[in-house]
Amino acid sequence: MRPPPVTNQTLYRKCLDGHEPAESLPTLERQRLLLVFHNRGWTDIEIAIHTRMTTYTTARIRTRLGLDANEAWTGVA
Repeated sequence: MRPPPVTNQTLYRKCLDGHEPAESLPTLERQRLLLVFHNRGWTDIEIAIHTRMTTYTTARIRTRLGLDANEAWTGVA
C-alpha cells in the first residue's frame, strides 16, 4: 500500500531539511518523514534532534510503523 501524497510539499521539504519542526506536519506525513530518516539508517536520537521531536515521540512513531531501532555506528574512522 502506498502512503497518501504529501499535502504541502513546501512544508514537508522544510521539515525534511530540518528547517521546520516535524510537529507542523499532519500525522501521516510525520510518519513518512520518520520512515525516510529510518531508511537512511538514522537512530532515534538523530531523528529526534533533526525533526525537533522528543526521543519518546520518535520511538513511538517508529514502533507504530513496526520498525526496529537503528543501532548507532560505533566503528573507528
